[in-house]
Amino acid sequence: MPSALPTWWPDRATLAGELLRGVAVGGTLFVLGETPSFAVAVAALFVLLQLVTDGVEAIAGDYADHVLFGGLVLVGAGYVTTLSAPWWTPAAGALLGGWFLVDGVQHLRHGVTREEVGSPYVHDGGVLTGLLRALVARVAEPFRL
Repeated sequence: MPSALPTWWPDRATLAGELLRGVAVGGTLFVLGETPSFAVAVAALFVLLQLVTDGVEAIAGDYADHVLFGGLVLVGAGYVTTLSAPWWTPAAGALLGGWFLVDGVQHLRHGVTREEVGSPYVHDGGVLTGLLRALVARVAEPFRL
């Protein structure tokens, strides 16, 4: 029997996992001292954001969630500039959001999927040097496509 749900809607296991992560976010906020209504609202927004990113990724392709996340971080950084925050807070947000946006756009533009990238970023060296090399390789990836 065909499903009445759209094809981009996540399956039951994915949906259950996202709901459990939302419960974990809300529970963590509640344990840290937030009010129950605030914890439930943030958990609901978290689940909604997860569902939207799943839908965008299913419709537009892999790494579309990076474009969405990068745009949201840039909007948040723009909002933080209107507050009396230190100058480095919106600068860090703009840098992080810009990287996610460029990463997502480059991967979508070149049609690179997560399965194609699948090789782990492993480099020879000690724990610190290998980790640093792997991090630099991942950060530089959108500029090497």
